[in-house]
Amino acid sequence: MKQTQIGWVVILIIAIIDISAFFQMPYSSGKNIFFGITTLVLLLSYNLTIRVTDEYVKFSFGIGLIRGKYKLSDIATCRPDSYFALGWGIRFRPEGILYNVSGNKAIELTFKHKAGKVWLGTNVPEELAEYINSKIRKDKL
Repeated sequence: MKQTQIGWVVILIIAIIDISAFFQMPYSSGKNIFFGITTLVLLLSYNLTIRVTDEYVKFSFGIGLIRGKYKLSDIATCRPDSYFALGWGIRFRPEGILYNVSGNKAIELTFKHKAGKVWLGTNVPEELAEYINSKIRKDKL
C-alpha cells in the first residue's frame, strides 16, 4: 500500500515568498542563492509518502532525501491519531517524533523494544492503520 500526503500549504507559502522576492529583490547573486534555498526546501518537503510492504513501513519526504523505515516485526501497535503540532515537517516531541506535511491526522506507531512513538502524517489514518495492523497480525502467525 502506498499513501501520499501533499503539503499544499507549504507549496503555496513558498510560491508566494518566491514570487514576492522575485519582484522585490534587486538582481544579484543573493537572489539566486535565495531561490536555490527555497527550491531545496520545497523539494525536500512538498509531500510525505508512506509505503507499507510485507516487511516494512517506509516513509519519505519530497524527493526522498529524508526517509526512514520501521520493520513490521518491531511494531507493537499502530493506531489512527490526531495531534496539535504547531507546524509541519519533523517535530520532536517529549513522547516521540512526528513527521507530517499537512493537516493534523496521523498513524501512531509504538514499538516492542524501543521507547518513544512515531507519528506519520496521513489523510487516511484509519485505513492505513487497519492495513498495517493486518500486516502485523499476519507477521505474528
